[in-house]
Amino acid sequence: MSRPVRMSAGAVVWRPAGSKAKDGLEILLVHRPRHDDWTIPKGTVERGELRPTTAVREVEEETGVLARLGVPLIELEYEYTKGRTKNVAYWSATPISGDADAYVPNREIDGVSWVPLDKATRRLSYDNDRAVLDAFVERVETGAHKTRTLIVVRHAQARSRDRWRRDPLARPLTAAGKREAGRLRPVLAAYAIHHLHSSGALRCVQTLSPYADALHRPITVDHRLDEPRDGGPAKNRPVAEALLEDVAHKRPVAVCGHRTVIPRMLKAVGVDADAVSASPLPPAGLVVVHHRRGEVLATEHHALH
Repeated sequence: MSRPVRMSAGAVVWRPAGSKAKDGLEILLVHRPRHDDWTIPKGTVERGELRPTTAVREVEEETGVLARLGVPLIELEYEYTKGRTKNVAYWSATPISGDADAYVPNREIDGVSWVPLDKATRRLSYDNDRAVLDAFVERVETGAHKTRTLIVVRHAQARSRDRWRRDPLARPLTAAGKREAGRLRPVLAAYAIHHLHSSGALRCVQTLSPYADALHRPITVDHRLDEPRDGGPAKNRPVAEALLEDVAHKRPVAVCGHRTVIPRMLKAVGVDADAVSASPLPPAGLVVVHHRRGEVLATEHHALH
């Protein structure tokens, strides 16, 4: 009987090395005394976590730096001990707060260092980490490490439409849906979402509310994103206009909508909406769109179930 694959996540956290472009970049590496190695921060997914949350949590635990995820880099699968396999997803990330120099050494991590990108290959102990670094360098060479983030979220589980006799926009989440909304909070935090945008339906607003309440962020309600059967626009243009406004934000945005409208939302920003239509997002599922100068450079799909 084969053993289950251990799911893990990590990030290449980077910052400018100086005030000028020619100064290059630095990345954050950690030293583990147990193995006497230098590696990229990473760790195992905990029960109930999605991997973006794991990546940010592990970086903070191992370096003292809270990071914001950017574009995904690479996913590696390898045997980490005899008969046991690990799958690790990596992202590019930038620091938000915290000081690696103030990190207190412990039995797990006894050294944290900002290393110039051009010297990091020699510092790293493993070929797998060098492959991750190569993927990051490829992003840097095309400028794709400097993307903006738009997250399109389908609302969490809501009360049955067939049994709801009141205003359709007032149909709320179920108890299970509220729990799903709570689980979305750390996922949105992993990308440091700043702007929150929702259809006029209560079920969409409630999906974003746990994150909004925790960070004291307002939610912008927009009836252009309502379902047509609830009075929303039947034509694509209002939906496209709403999403293009989200794309124009410099800071990360999350927008919550409906299963029937999300393909139109994604099409408006240049994502293959046909793939989403063929395999619709589950309740509280999300698509993370990484874009730069009007071009979609990468997408991620995540589901709670």
